[in-house]
Amino acid sequence: MIQTNFEKALVKGSFAEDIIKNLMESKGFVVYRPVTHGAHAFDMMAIKNKKKVVALDVKAKARRTYYQDTGINLKHFYEYLDFAKQHNVEFWLLFIDEYEMKIYGNNLQKLQEPKIINGIEYPLIQNTRNGTQIIYWPLVNMITISVITDIQAQELKTMSQRNFEY
Repeated sequence: MIQTNFEKALVKGSFAEDIIKNLMESKGFVVYRPVTHGAHAFDMMAIKNKKKVVALDVKAKARRTYYQDTGINLKHFYEYLDFAKQHNVEFWLLFIDEYEMKIYGNNLQKLQEPKIINGIEYPLIQNTRNGTQIIYWPLVNMITISVITDIQAQELKTMSQRNFEY
């Protein structure tokens, strides 16, 4: 397994966030992003017509190789849920997947809906080797938002930290 290079992950994340920012602006949203360096509650907030507000967190990661699913750190998921509840705001997780060449995601409430896919009950929580818990959702729970270009997919692949080809 490859040791994660945090700086490389930040560059990949920023690249993905720029894709989402441009996409949201093309759909008529005004996008707000943190200006303070360091940890933040989410990646961006988008507002349309001063009426519709959505918080977004962007994940620059391909789906799992052997499963038709994707996931995030369970602790972060709970933080997003808490934020959405405390502030009564719609919150979406968006994944930019260089393998599928798509942007997909859903709001937190839809992601929590139980599904059984190929005998696997979702949401699925698993422990990693270092004790972190990851929550996974099936790709069928995701809405395809857009596609990414071959150039964008290649750029994301150059920043990938997977130790195998797609």
